[in-house]
Amino acid sequence: MSQIYGEIAALSAAFMWSVSSTLFTKVGKRIGPLSLNALRITISAFLFSVSNFILYGTFFPIVSYNQIAILSLSGIIGLAVGDLAYFGALVEMGARKAILVSSMAPIFSLIGGYILLHEVPTHIALIGILLVLLGIWIVIIEKEERNENKKFKTHIFKGTIFGTIAAIGQGIGVVFSKYGMFYSSIPLNPLSTTVIRVFAALPVIWLTLIIWKKPKHILSGLKDRYALKLLIFGSLIGPFIGLWLSMIAIKYAQVGIASTLLSTTPLMVLPVVYLMDKEKVNLRGIFGALMAVIGVALIFLF
Repeated sequence: MSQIYGEIAALSAAFMWSVSSTLFTKVGKRIGPLSLNALRITISAFLFSVSNFILYGTFFPIVSYNQIAILSLSGIIGLAVGDLAYFGALVEMGARKAILVSSMAPIFSLIGGYILLHEVPTHIALIGILLVLLGIWIVIIEKEERNENKKFKTHIFKGTIFGTIAAIGQGIGVVFSKYGMFYSSIPLNPLSTTVIRVFAALPVIWLTLIIWKKPKHILSGLKDRYALKLLIFGSLIGPFIGLWLSMIAIKYAQVGIASTLLSTTPLMVLPVVYLMDKEKVNLRGIFGALMAVIGVALIFLF
C-alpha cells in the first residue's frame, strides 16, 4: 500500500512542477533565467528550513556525518549539476529538445536503483515505464524544420551533452537520495532529506551563477514586483511542495518508478497551459498523453 502512496506523491509532484514551470516561464521572460534559477532555490531553501524547524525543532536536521555526506552528494548531483546542465541544454538547443534529452533520467534511476538499492520492477511495471517515456517523447518531440540555420545545428551536439549530464545527474541524484534517506537504522523523513539536499546545492548554484553573471544582475529581478509575486508563488508550489512530494515518492516507491512518474511534468503541462494561457493541445499531444496514462495505470495496478 505504501508503494501507491509514493506513486501518488510522484504524480502530485509532477503536477505541482507543471504549474510552477508555467509561472516560471512568465518570470523568466521578465527577469531572465539565471536570476530565476538562483532566486527560486534560495526561496525554497528558506521555506524548507522554516518548515523543518516548525515540525522537528531545528532549522537543519541532526543526523550522522555520513548521512549528510550522502544526501549532500545527492543534492549537488541532482539539484546543482542536474539543473545547471539542464539550463545549459536549454540555452544550446531550446526547451523541447532539452526536455526530450533530459527525460532519460528514469533510465539512469532504474540502473542506479538496481545496482545500489537492489530494486527490480516487475515486467509489467517496466512496460508501463516504457509507455510513459514514449508518451512523454511523443508530446515533446517535433519535426525539424528544413530551413533550420547552420548556427543552430552546431549547438545540437553541445546541447545533447548538457542534456545527458542533466539526465544522469537527476536520475542518479534520486537514487542517492533514497540511499541516504535509509542509510541509518531509522529512515530520515522526506522533509529533512530535502533540507540537506537543497542546502548542499545552494552554494554550488550561486557560485556557478556568480561566475556566469554579476550578482547585482541576478538580484535585479527583485525590483519587478509582479515577477517577484509569481516567483514566490511558483517557488512555494514547485521547488518547495513539489520537491517535498518527490522525496515522499522516493521513500515509498521504487526509484525507477518514482523517477518515471516524476518525469510526467510535460504531460501535466498540457491541461495547465490550456487553462492558464488558452494554448490548444494537438492530436499528437493527446495521443502521447493517453499512452502515458496507460503506462501509469500499468504501474499502479501491477
